[in-house]
Amino acid sequence: MRVFFVTGSDTNVGKTYVTSALVKLLNQRGHKSVALKPIETGVSGMPLDSMLHLETANSLGYNLTLPQINQYAFALPASPYCADVEHRICVASLLEHIERFQDFDYVFVEGAGGLFVPILEDYFMLDFAKDLQERFQGETLFVCDTHLGMINRLLSARYILQHQGICSHFYLNCLDTKEFEQISLPFLREAGIEYTCTLDELSLVIG
Repeated sequence: MRVFFVTGSDTNVGKTYVTSALVKLLNQRGHKSVALKPIETGVSGMPLDSMLHLETANSLGYNLTLPQINQYAFALPASPYCADVEHRICVASLLEHIERFQDFDYVFVEGAGGLFVPILEDYFMLDFAKDLQERFQGETLFVCDTHLGMINRLLSARYILQHQGICSHFYLNCLDTKEFEQISLPFLREAGIEYTCTLDELSLVIG
């Protein structure tokens, strides 16, 4: 089982879309893959991101249930720590739950927001990424938007992950291709920053 923690430069940068698409692509190539969303906030009714991962899994014949995909769902659209007013989140439970997917080749664990989103008062998504690496030799997939300012967001995350010793990959979700190609792409090429910007490329890199 290879575990990938999926985080991003912010909310709404395409983590769920990229994760779901990767699962489908890897399954097409014969790799049994699944995506989990252990914590989802801003839930009104059903947890939409988790439901997408569930629908993807079951379309591939895995017959999973929502509690297997999503352990904690909160109504408040905020960080898990702020949304979890009853302090229900247990990190040990999150890690133990992932163990149950040992029969999968790839398990993608989608975070909420970015690296410094708090899960507990003194425990952040970055800490979760470190724990996944320590327990499962997990790697981190950082999804970055390509809007103006993306160079700072990408390099900041790259610096943090490298200095924490976390094995990581960087995917650019090209939301504004023209702006990216004119402004940011020349710098990334000149600086030799490694990244992927197509799902085919990414699947080969992590595969």
